[in-house]
Amino acid sequence: MKKNRPVQAPEQRFEALLIDLDGTLIELELDRFVPAYFEALSGYFSELHSPDQFARHLLTATRTTIRDQERSKTNETTFFADFCRNLGSDRAAIDPLIREFYRNEFPRLRSWSAPRSHARSVLEAARRQGLKLVLATQPVFPHSAAVERLSWGGLSEEYFDLITTIENMHSCKPHPDYYLEIASRIAVAPERCLMAGNDTLEDISATRAGMGTYLVEGGVIDRGEDALPHDYRGTLAELARFIENDFQAT
Repeated sequence: MKKNRPVQAPEQRFEALLIDLDGTLIELELDRFVPAYFEALSGYFSELHSPDQFARHLLTATRTTIRDQERSKTNETTFFADFCRNLGSDRAAIDPLIREFYRNEFPRLRSWSAPRSHARSVLEAARRQGLKLVLATQPVFPHSAAVERLSWGGLSEEYFDLITTIENMHSCKPHPDYYLEIASRIAVAPERCLMAGNDTLEDISATRAGMGTYLVEGGVIDRGEDALPHDYRGTLAELARFIENDFQAT
C-alpha cells in the first residue's frame, strides 16, 4: 500500500471506515449501467411521459440534488420537488411506479456489475477491529437500490452501521457536509474516519471534512484537475491488511 503521509500515532488511529459502493466494493460498468438505468426507468413511465422527456428531467433533478446546498431538506425532498415540477406530475402519481420499478426492474441491471475480490475481506476486517462501518455511496438512490447493488457483489446490508441513501441524507458527494453529516450520525470525529473509494474527487473530497482518505485501485476514476490528494492508495486486499495491522479502535 502506498501512502502520502505516515500512519497515524495510536491516539489518532481511525474508529470508522466509510467505503464507497460502485467501482469500489462492486465492479460496475458506469458507462453502460447509467444509460441502461435511465432507459429502463424512463421506459417504465412511457404511458405517462415520453421517455426522452422523462430522462431529461430525471437527469436534471439528479444534478440539482447533487449541487444543492440547502441542508434543511433531505435529498429525497430536493429531488422530487425539482423532478415533479419539471415533469408536471404529482409525486403521489409516480411513487407507486417508482417503487415497483426498483422492486421488479432494477435487479435486472446487475448484468453490468460483478463482485470484487477482497471486498468481503475489507468489511470483515473492519468488523473484527470493532470499527463503525458506513456504506458511503452517492445518496441519489433509495435504500432498496443500495441493498440490491450490494447483493450484486454478494454482500449484505448487515455489515453496516449506516447506509447513505436519498431518504436519509441532506447533501451529496463531493460536498464536505456529506461527510460531516455521516460523522455526526455515527458519533465519530471526522479525523477518526477513513473514507475509501475509487473516485479522486467524490470520495477523496472527504479530506475537506478532515477525514483520512484511501484511493482504491482497480477502477480509479481520475478527475484530472479536480482530483484531490489522498492519504493512502492501494488495492482492497491491501486495505484489508491495513485495517488488520494498523487500525486501532479506541
